[in-house]
Amino acid sequence: MPATSYLEALLQGKCPRCRQGKMFKYPVTNISKFAIMNERCPHCNVRLEPEPGFYQGSMYVSYGITVGFLIAMSILFYLVIPNRSEWLYIGIFIALMVFLIPFNYRYSKILFLYFFGGIKYQKQE
Repeated sequence: MPATSYLEALLQGKCPRCRQGKMFKYPVTNISKFAIMNERCPHCNVRLEPEPGFYQGSMYVSYGITVGFLIAMSILFYLVIPNRSEWLYIGIFIALMVFLIPFNYRYSKILFLYFFGGIKYQKQE
């Protein structure tokens, strides 16, 4: 199997070490189980939680994703739907953020592990 690129593995939620095993057990569309992670990579057996409580720091990544998304959407909505009530914007933002909870949760953990987990890529032979 050809090696997956760094960005492709990150976007697909693959293990940072082998870039083949999935970090999460279920697809993001399974709303009741979207948050369940594999304890170890199913392909290379690396531990996906480097230390206890490691993912507490991912809440800062989640906050950054949320703020960036809300700023981008605010600008877009201001340009596309001008002169509307601020309550319309607030309602749309709340609905969008609730809809995006599974994606935000997953990608904050994935980004945190890739950037701060200390797991380096090892090419499989």
